[in-house]
Amino acid sequence: MSNKIPSTSHSNKVSGASHSNNVSSTSFSNKIAPKGNLPGTARPFTKLVSVFIDNSSILFEGQYTVGRIVHASAYDRRRKSAYLNELKIDYGRLLSRVLRGREMSNNPTIVGIQPPKMDSLWNYVQSLGYKVTFHAINKEKKGSLTFINSTLTIAGMNTIQEKDPGTMIIISSDDSYNPLAKEAIKRGWKVETWFWIKGDYDLTANEKSRHFYNYLGSQYKYFTYACTEGDYHPRNKFVLEIDYSDTPEEFNDKNIMELHFMSELFGWWNRDKIACECPENYPTPNIYRTYMDSF
Repeated sequence: MSNKIPSTSHSNKVSGASHSNNVSSTSFSNKIAPKGNLPGTARPFTKLVSVFIDNSSILFEGQYTVGRIVHASAYDRRRKSAYLNELKIDYGRLLSRVLRGREMSNNPTIVGIQPPKMDSLWNYVQSLGYKVTFHAINKEKKGSLTFINSTLTIAGMNTIQEKDPGTMIIISSDDSYNPLAKEAIKRGWKVETWFWIKGDYDLTANEKSRHFYNYLGSQYKYFTYACTEGDYHPRNKFVLEIDYSDTPEEFNDKNIMELHFMSELFGWWNRDKIACECPENYPTPNIYRTYMDSF
């Protein structure tokens, strides 16, 4: 397959957005493909990775998975599952978590819904010397999901043909890209898949040794958060208030997320200016309220 699909690149910058590949000592179940040459391949195996993200429903499925984990009060009777409608994703932190300091071989490809312009993704990718290749798809259009799947698959096959074998990383809501993973393995690649929903794989013993599945639910504290407004307070949750009124201006959402992650807390917060009887010219307190099951 040699047909290439048109794409657009974005290099939006976000002030103050940066990422460290260092993480806490918290134990996680994610698996990273080991390094080394693969037997029976004509082209040399590299240590580089290529990233492909189907963003058509990552947030949607994440609302259900994280909602069940944090015992959200909203309930979907059709799916018989709790869900967290207020969930947000920081795609820059998601990519940072997946890469774990490894070097990319080309621009990361995203198909589907474009992450927000203020997301840390754009600046993070630019700091690595790349731009995001984005393929916009209208999910409401008939046949859009099939088009999303074929668009990402073609992009993946183009990379397989043009690049020396390395590690292909596929991030999606489910395992719908198993055929692409199997083809990459056949061509001498190793594959890491990162999903909310794990299906049944039809893999040979040899393919299983090169395919590494990772559950996004074990990583959710690092790249997701929930944000509510006003006086909303989830039922059966304790409240931790963080007053950052006297901290420097650069204290932002990234700092708050890192604080929660290092404390092994899910960032379900309410950012608000608290009404108070303050003296004239006295700054109004800035408060983060974080909701949690226990301290």
